[in-house]
Amino acid sequence: MNNKQNKNNRTAEKQHNKVISLIEDVLEDLSLEIEARKKGLPGMNEVPSVLQLESISHELIIMNRVLSPIKFYPTFARQIVDSWDIHSEIADKLLAVVQEYKKL
Repeated sequence: MNNKQNKNNRTAEKQHNKVISLIEDVLEDLSLEIEARKKGLPGMNEVPSVLQLESISHELIIMNRVLSPIKFYPTFARQIVDSWDIHSEIADKLLAVVQEYKKL
């Protein structure tokens, strides 16, 4: 393998690791938000229903497993842009995940 291929492989590996880290971080945030809502506590952010949050969590798990926007592309980004509070920290993190995932 030549140097250019090695560099491309290292770059791809860094991007994979970055996406995995972002997904794991936002999955933790979503889990906390879902649990707070199920307990009847006000969540930290204004976000849609528990069902939608669980659906997004499921898509993130698939993204983490597949790591290929060609094989699986999430649908939640449009929902976030269209209906979520623009000041939602979870929304920002989710959109950042999608942006980095597209680069894979």
